[in-house]
Amino acid sequence: MTVTDIQTAEKNFLEDPQTLNSTIVRKYLDPKGTATDEELAYFIAQAKVQNLNPFTKEIYFIKYGNQPAQIVVALKAFQKKADAHPEFDGMDSGIIYEKDGEIKRSDGAFLPKDAEILGGWATVYRKDRSHPTKIEVTFSEYDNSKIRKEGPVNSYGKENKPNTWDDKPSVMIRKVAIVTALREAFPNELGGVYEADELREPKDVTPTETRDEVMARKQAQIEQMKQEQTRKQAEPVDTSYPADEVPDYTEETGQGELFSGELEY
Repeated sequence: MTVTDIQTAEKNFLEDPQTLNSTIVRKYLDPKGTATDEELAYFIAQAKVQNLNPFTKEIYFIKYGNQPAQIVVALKAFQKKADAHPEFDGMDSGIIYEKDGEIKRSDGAFLPKDAEILGGWATVYRKDRSHPTKIEVTFSEYDNSKIRKEGPVNSYGKENKPNTWDDKPSVMIRKVAIVTALREAFPNELGGVYEADELREPKDVTPTETRDEVMARKQAQIEQMKQEQTRKQAEPVDTSYPADEVPDYTEETGQGELFSGELEY
């Protein structure tokens, strides 16, 4: 790729995802260099095939530590793809709840007082099908607020912070129902694409120390042991260590979290 090609792409990428390339993605979405070439290539391919722009928060690239990268799509991108399809004929959606021993439905995200939210529902209509696509999803299977029930640190070892599942549970489960229904109604356009809130929060396995910090700490421990042995024994002793006692840091170290922006709901 020539310098002119890169300059042209950088001028247009904010509006046109077809101009994305590895130089742009590395510069703006992977400044710490945590992602592999394969992960970035797959992300670029998905953005171009789906014609979704990460800089307008339509598609996200998320990476925690050494775990494989995740590519997720915003709700508005699902709606954008559906609206552009000539056979799309509208949709309905809402939530399912229990109140006074009865299971009921509401349109939209309205949850009556003292009602327990059970799930979400959505129906997508296509002009070329005699039957609509109907979906129901269970709230407990997606409720990410449950990861906060373990004190100041959640089950993923991260600090507990309020999240949208706490503040807007009806909105969130309805959104999951919508994207699930749209994906099933338009498998050629949306099959294999997932929205962020369909996924459980991934565990951040990034070590708290860098490779150099771990090596320095281990070396300091070895030097301390040598000094103690020298003081205790008059004669020199063998302070070498078998190879299998020295940890391999290649797979242990990571660079942190890679994320293209705040997730929208």
